[in-house]
Amino acid sequence: MTAEEKGLATFKKLVAENPHTGTVQQVINLSIGIATAGERLSPATLAIYRDASGVGEKVFSKLKVIGERIGQLDDKMRRDVINGLPASYSTIHLLCSLKADELTTAVKTKQVTPKTSVRAAQTYVRQVRFPRQSLGGGNVEKGRWSVKEETLYRVCRPEDTPLSEDLQRQLEDDLRKVCSRYGMDVRRATNEGTTALRDADRKKRAAFWREVLEEQLPQKWFQETDKEVRKTFNVKVVEEIWDAPLRTFTGFLIKTGKGREHFYEEHGQAYVAKLHYLQEMTESRATRYNLKRRIDEVLAHKEGTKLAIWRNVVWKNSGLN
Repeated sequence: MTAEEKGLATFKKLVAENPHTGTVQQVINLSIGIATAGERLSPATLAIYRDASGVGEKVFSKLKVIGERIGQLDDKMRRDVINGLPASYSTIHLLCSLKADELTTAVKTKQVTPKTSVRAAQTYVRQVRFPRQSLGGGNVEKGRWSVKEETLYRVCRPEDTPLSEDLQRQLEDDLRKVCSRYGMDVRRATNEGTTALRDADRKKRAAFWREVLEEQLPQKWFQETDKEVRKTFNVKVVEEIWDAPLRTFTGFLIKTGKGREHFYEEHGQAYVAKLHYLQEMTESRATRYNLKRRIDEVLAHKEGTKLAIWRNVVWKNSGLN
């Protein structure tokens, strides 16, 4: 057997033992093998390997991209990333359009998990590339009430056409499926006034950001904070931190953390959640504007891109946008 024949036989064995429809580790093993072969073989010879493998041209190309990206990670980073990836070569291929450090961050921050779908991966990659544009320039309130949104159609039910609750739900589901293909939105009709609707929406958003805030600063975190600092700020329970004025909230986090220099790195997500929560809770339009401006300033910080990505993903998953 010649060296060429041995090389091809070894490659075919790699493909047989690591199907592209297998586990994450098998997908990565095959992808790295293809990428390595691509580095040492001519395009013509690689095409021979591809045809002999039985893997389609498009799939083979995607696997090669995966191998090239994963190959840029050191051993530890590679293990961590592999443990956090879903078992789908299509999803992994999408995620590998990110830079190596961006992919590592996505897995480390749990923005990408073994349960991440193709659609979720598409959304996340888009948000990483265009974090400022993902929510209409960073304004979470825009969308439902912005002048940039217009009503295209009305769906009307004639009086002589009965529609049960089950049929109405089915109609709504069908409409959402069709509209989603064109990036459109479907909302239930209501007899409430615009002001009441805005207030109701604001309450929902406030409740959501309050929940995010509580997740970022849980009871366990509070119990581990310095007792002397708690005494200085006169706080006995974590709820007092959640509800504290912004200056007190920020001061407490700085004093119990690693200091002002590492504030955004350590507590940036909690701070952004607090700002959004206060923005939705206030009745003052001026205060809402100032809080929005503060959010924009935070996202312009050197840690802002990561925070913008996190904020956009969290908000997208809320189902409220």
